[in-house]
Amino acid sequence: MTELSLRPAVLATAALATLLAACSPRTEADKPSEAVVTNQTAPAPVVTASDPAATASAAMSSAAENVREAAGEAKDKAAAAADTAGDKAAAAADKAGDKIAAAADTAGDKVAAAAAATKEKAVELAGDAKDLAGDAAVTARVKTTLAADASLKALAIDVDTKDGVVKLTGTAPTEDARKHATTLVKGIEGVKKVDNQLKTAG
Repeated sequence: MTELSLRPAVLATAALATLLAACSPRTEADKPSEAVVTNQTAPAPVVTASDPAATASAAMSSAAENVREAAGEAKDKAAAAADTAGDKAAAAADKAGDKIAAAADTAGDKVAAAAAATKEKAVELAGDAKDLAGDAAVTARVKTTLAADASLKALAIDVDTKDGVVKLTGTAPTEDARKHATTLVKGIEGVKKVDNQLKTAG
């Protein structure tokens, strides 16, 4: 009777031990040497807490690599753009320098031409002034000579000189007086030719 009353307690204890053994982690030594599995589906893979961290680390590494590649491409493009801009700036500077040099040459040529023209004009004007001074001096000498002559001093004779040619206009009392005026004027310094337009009173 006592044996029958203890049997349920023993069974319960054995069941509890079996359940605890099933729930406890097993080492390699605790595992049975052979296990026969028939018609069983493989358990689903267990995702541990370390798997998301590994995935995030891989994603970050990939992103960092992409950033490095993008930075390298941007650097190459910037260097190429800088080289192109430098070449364009150098070409523009050369072109501007050529234009400035050409403008300077043109300006220099114009200045030289203007200086030459000015010099020629100055020489011409100086020559004209010299001629005018010479003609005025000749006219003065002719008038002085005519006024000093006894037969012509009382006459109103106009004298005009141009390039050494003396033109006499007015009235002479006689033909002899007219001819005498021509002879007097021909002997004056600076007179190249006498244009005697004196008219006789008779």
